Amino acid sequence: MRQVLATLAVLSLAACVTGSAADPDGSVAGAGAPGVAGAGPVGSAGAAPSAGATSVAGGSAMTAGSSNAGSSMGGAAALPLCDFPAWVPMKAYVTGDKVTYLGKGYIATGDNPGYDPTVSTFFWSTFACQPVMGTGGATGSAGSTSGSAGAPSTIACARLDKLLPNGSLTFDAMFQPPWDGHVAKALYSYSGLCDALASQQAFGAFANSGDATKDKRELAAFFAHVAKETAFLEQTDEAMEASNAQDYHGRGAIQITGYANYDSAGKYLGKNLTGNPGMVSTDPVTNWQSALWFWMVNYNPGTAGVQNCHQAISGGDFGQTTRIINGGIECPGSQSAKDRAQYFKNNCMLIKVDPGTLLVC
Repeated sequence: MRQVLATLAVLSLAACVTGSAADPDGSVAGAGAPGVAGAGPVGSAGAAPSAGATSVAGGSAMTAGSSNAGSSMGGAAALPLCDFPAWVPMKAYVTGDKVTYLGKGYIATGDNPGYDPTVSTFFWSTFACQPVMGTGGATGSAGSTSGSAGAPSTIACARLDKLLPNGSLTFDAMFQPPWDGHVAKALYSYSGLCDALASQQAFGAFANSGDATKDKRELAAFFAHVAKETAFLEQTDEAMEASNAQDYHGRGAIQITGYANYDSAGKYLGKNLTGNPGMVSTDPVTNWQSALWFWMVNYNPGTAGVQNCHQAISGGDFGQTTRIINGGIECPGSQSAKDRAQYFKNNCMLIKVDPGTLLVC
């Protein structure tokens, strides 16, 4: 009898020891012990494994895409930073080049002359990376009130968003110059443009005919001239003049110039622009209002007859818009006029519209 009891005691003790190792509530599992499945969130995005934990075959799976970040068994490494240059339309790229565009990273999978990464998927693939905060680029112009610096612009503007495939992000992409170190001025905010469009009855016709081709061309043309006039939103005043100077040098998105233009624009807008011309290059709404006045209301009979820019581009004639803005200097066929036409074609490519044939004055 004593021998039977002793045998039962031994078996009971063995069962207790075995149970303690498998107990999910015990101190062994979850304590970071090597080889124990569930010891920590090994496969969760960005999470580090518990102290001492190692990956186990059949345990937690790595998250999708983690291998792209160079992760190895035992923990997911952080994604690389998206500190690549912003994509520039019509700039030559070679296989392996990395760019940022519309808030994402892309890598060239084939040599190309600057095809849109979101359209030419044969030549580009997405490249997983972490957004870089505090820098300019296609994800938001540094200093622009259209979005926090370095973060994607997300201001909603129904008037423009219906024509721009990614709203304010496409707006930002239209103002990426073919040089490094781009920093757009806060004056040229997307939200300021939206407010200006709603401020005057005549501005209601801007890119708003209901004909998608005409409306997209007008938007592309307007932004092409703004890019040319402002060095891609980097310049608020002509030739580095002071904004507060009491004169009538070129200011703002279309660089309105001369007393007559300040006087006419001010009277139309109900603002004293002859008494305070600096408003054009310091106040975002006034800036865009002055440009829209020039585009929608003003005309230049000396070099372009009685058409305004809105009427010219509605008729499919981009070259005529150049003639209205600066035809006395740039027409016919100067390199500057050709540059404007190229910017227009780049913008048309971004928003997927045919630029037409009347491009250079």
